[in-house]
Amino acid sequence: MRRIGVLVLGAALVASSAAWGAEDSESGRRHIEHLAGCFEVTYRFAEDGVHDIFSEEYGLEEGLLEWLALETLSETAYRLTHMSVLENRVMPHFHEIWRYLPDEEGWQHEVWSRSAANPAKELRYTCSASWVHNTWSCHAGKAEKPFRDSGAPFGFDRTDYDYLDRDNTLLVTPEGWIHAQHNLKKRESGEVVAHELGWITYRRVDDQRCASAHEWLQQQRGE
Repeated sequence: MRRIGVLVLGAALVASSAAWGAEDSESGRRHIEHLAGCFEVTYRFAEDGVHDIFSEEYGLEEGLLEWLALETLSETAYRLTHMSVLENRVMPHFHEIWRYLPDEEGWQHEVWSRSAANPAKELRYTCSASWVHNTWSCHAGKAEKPFRDSGAPFGFDRTDYDYLDRDNTLLVTPEGWIHAQHNLKKRESGEVVAHELGWITYRRVDDQRCASAHEWLQQQRGE
């Protein structure tokens, strides 16, 4: 009798796991679709009072305008291309790939340094995790030094560390979404130079404000 109970419980757990996997695939897809659109984006990074980057310091209280275009690569893979819109001038920023991994019942996230059409694009980091409710949280580990610390005009040219040890959390909200970061800045020896907290908000606005980016991308794709 006990053996039958164990078998029944085991079957129930397998069925529950399969159902959860299907649910995660579908809910993850919906959340990823929600990442696309036209947004006002604000960037805020706090570290030590000297290397902090806050949007208001650069006159960007309303955020930078960005168009995030979603492209379906397969039934379980998507590309999200980030493009900055500056006075109707479009600047391709970077792109990311989302892939559902059924064996892991989670989503793999790849972040590339430039737009997909740029031959100089490089994989910056990758990470896999499941969407839990409206949140995706993952320890990406070693990742290349970000542009803000590599001579960006709005940032710094840091030589005191070599790479980031990244923790990423995405939170989908009705107004858009939020990308939170907790990064360790490390030397190749593994020594931690600094802790950094990042808070990037994507506030959804009328798609018409990003019409120039949408048209530019259609031209690039020959649509």
